[in-house]
Amino acid sequence: MGEIAQLHYPKDSAQVLDLCQRASDYVRLETAMAPDAAYIRETMTDAPPNVPSNQVWCWGHRSDTLDAIATCLKGYYEPDDWYLGLLLLDPAKRGAGLGKRMAQHVIEQARADNAACLRIAVLDINPRARAFWMRLGFVHEKSTQAGDGQLRHVHRLPLGKDTP
Repeated sequence: MGEIAQLHYPKDSAQVLDLCQRASDYVRLETAMAPDAAYIRETMTDAPPNVPSNQVWCWGHRSDTLDAIATCLKGYYEPDDWYLGLLLLDPAKRGAGLGKRMAQHVIEQARADNAACLRIAVLDINPRARAFWMRLGFVHEKSTQAGDGQLRHVHRLPLGKDTP
């Protein structure tokens, strides 16, 4: 079944690049470019100036190879919020529950940290991802267009103590 463990840059960057190359369909959807070393560095380490580097996490699921990654920020948008920047799966592993397992891992980590909520921004051109997050209980909060011209829908999952 594999295990989920924290990944570190630059130690794990070659494995993350290999996964991103296998999942380049999504990377190209998001960036219109093939994944490269700069994309991996940004994916594993990038954060707004108000988020310290020790509040940036990347988790990976390994079976025989790295099958999935999830990257998160603590303290973005608000100090008690978490933000899931990317959930990426090997195309050969999609549709088998791995995405849900990775998402649940992030949700559990955020709850253990007493986060108020978890947010994710989903590309408008990726309706299957929007449906996935909504099935997990995320609700649409707002839509925004970033500097790259892509319309994104921000979804929010409340994590308060009274939330199931």
